[in-house]
Amino acid sequence: MRTRIFIGLAVIAGLISLSDCETLAHGTGYRHSEFRAVALEFMYSTGEMMSYREARVFSPNDEKFAYQTGRTDEKGRFAFTPDTSGTWRVIVRDEEGHQCTAEIDVTAEFLAGKSDGAQKHDDGTLPQGRELFIRALLGVSVIFNIAMIVRRRHAH
Repeated sequence: MRTRIFIGLAVIAGLISLSDCETLAHGTGYRHSEFRAVALEFMYSTGEMMSYREARVFSPNDEKFAYQTGRTDEKGRFAFTPDTSGTWRVIVRDEEGHQCTAEIDVTAEFLAGKSDGAQKHDDGTLPQGRELFIRALLGVSVIFNIAMIVRRRHAH
C-alpha cells in the first residue's frame, strides 16, 4: 500500500515539474519589429476618448474578414502594422452603437520606411453640414424635454 502511495506521489510530482516553462520542448521570445505601425486615436464628438472599445482592422485585400481585432487603450489609442499598400479601414465601436470608421491610405513608401506616416483620409471631425444638423437636433431635443417637464408640472 505504501509503495502505491509513493509511486502516485512521484507521478504527481513529475507531472507538476513538467508544467514548468523551462522544461517544455520550446520557449518564447520577442524581437523588435522593423514593420512600421499606424497609430490612431478615437474619440466621441464631445472630445471624450473612446477608451477600451472594440477595434477591427480591414485590409485593402479583404473587406469581409478582419485583418486584426483588439481594443483601444485607456486614451482611445489603437495601432496596427499594415503589410500592403492601399486603403485600410479601422472600425471602433462601443456597446451603445456608436461607431467611428477611419480610412487610412498606406503608401508603398510608408511600408518601405521612406515617409513620415500613412496618409490620413479622415481627420476625425464631423463634416460641417452634419455637425450643424446634429447640433440643431440636440437643440430641438432639449427644448422638447423642457416643454415636457413644464407640462407635467402644470398637470399635477
